[in-house]
Amino acid sequence: MPLQQHPHYAEALRHIGCDIRVLHLPGAEPVQTIRRFGLTCAMRGPIWHGAPDRQGAAALRRSGLRLINSDGDDRATLRAAGFVQAHTPAYVAELSLDGSPDTRRARMTGKWRNALRRAENAPFRIQKERYSKTRHQWLLAEDARQQRAKGFRSLPHAVLDAFAAVQPESASVFVARSGKDPIAAMLFLTHGMVATYHLGWTSPTGRACASHNAILTHACNQFAHDGIVRLDLGSVDTVNAPGLARFKIGTGANIRPLGGTWVRLPWL
Repeated sequence: MPLQQHPHYAEALRHIGCDIRVLHLPGAEPVQTIRRFGLTCAMRGPIWHGAPDRQGAAALRRSGLRLINSDGDDRATLRAAGFVQAHTPAYVAELSLDGSPDTRRARMTGKWRNALRRAENAPFRIQKERYSKTRHQWLLAEDARQQRAKGFRSLPHAVLDAFAAVQPESASVFVARSGKDPIAAMLFLTHGMVATYHLGWTSPTGRACASHNAILTHACNQFAHDGIVRLDLGSVDTVNAPGLARFKIGTGANIRPLGGTWVRLPWL
């Protein structure tokens, strides 16, 4: 299931004082909800067992949920439960980690694979490190700097720190270093049999030698060895972040539409 519906994520949010509750719907995994601004919301849920039926729609209508960021394939059920679509679906990149490293490499686009070859011949090494708020403060500072420069916002660092506090083995940083100096890094959260890309940074030197291609490939090989079956690379936005979108698409990931954002007014 997606990070937002995994119990580890709920545990992290409770750790920082969020009001997290679990909703049980027939035909679905337990739905993790968060109460904010007087509204009960579900992010990337419910996760249904097959096609939801009328019983599921009726239970959803009675549930008290007011806002759903759907994981997909349940539009008819949401409409039957009285929800109205407020935003069109975003797209997410999901990279399968099945098969051998050669099999995964074969799924890459030619341009992505060529960049990986260039990175593999560059003079840097990649290390996997358990995330530490103190040890990786430099990475958080770089991430905050690039958010300001590029005008985007991601999950607050406080949530990352809480996730690492309650699941210390599940937050990993893969760092590319030239000598002692980091030139790029990517941070991942693992939950069950899935890993989710959380944030990344690269220096001009790292960008020039395609270090992120090497880091991501190294991480995929490590996760596959550890029994992880899928890597969630996050949203794909070809309009506002076309370069990042091309990078994610080039990995050979499946680009899947989510279900959009839905709201239900009390009188509906």
